[in-house]
Amino acid sequence: MNLKHTLSILSLLLISLPLFCQQDPAAEPYLRSVATQFSKEKTYEINMEYIRVDEIRDQVIEGTGRIEMKGDMYRIFMDEYIIYFDGEKQYSQNVDNEEVYVSTPDPDNRELLYTAPINILRSYQQDFKYQFMGVRNFMGKNRYEVQLYPKEPGGPYALLRMFMNMDSKDLEAMQLRHKEGLLYTMIITGSKEIPELPDSAFRFNQAEFPNTEMIEIIE
Repeated sequence: MNLKHTLSILSLLLISLPLFCQQDPAAEPYLRSVATQFSKEKTYEINMEYIRVDEIRDQVIEGTGRIEMKGDMYRIFMDEYIIYFDGEKQYSQNVDNEEVYVSTPDPDNRELLYTAPINILRSYQQDFKYQFMGVRNFMGKNRYEVQLYPKEPGGPYALLRMFMNMDSKDLEAMQLRHKEGLLYTMIITGSKEIPELPDSAFRFNQAEFPNTEMIEIIE
């Protein structure tokens, strides 16, 4: 095992130490504020910049994207990918390769929660321990930080960091650390309530992409 891999494992062990913390009451006002910011009763469009860092392979991918949300449904636009979730089925489309993978996620599988990280904010009391970290400088700007740790440590993620505006307490950025040495950063560049979208907007439409092959994934 090389030194870089060893350091990555040590860093993850250190990150896991706060798992013993409980639900910090000081974090509650900030989490409630952000949960209200993205109410299930409304439809939202969220524009973002993202950074994906593979710390083991020393790779960095950056880009922009957009999330549209309505209740538990969403669609995510990122480069050549569109991910739809209609509340039951997930469609992962690669526009360039003309393929879409269709699956029916297990609703008890918490990994589904992280496909659209904003959904985490709606179930933080159920799924997470959390701690208010105070004011932290993140990407050149002072923000309030709350750290969340999964109650079930066996999942793929070790830590979620949320950064909120110091005046409005609105969510401005999130960082999600994967146990395999991946670090995802999402910076919200704009969010707004939009007119309600039909449920059909959140599932793949073969008529719009007639040359795309649909591939069913058997769970």
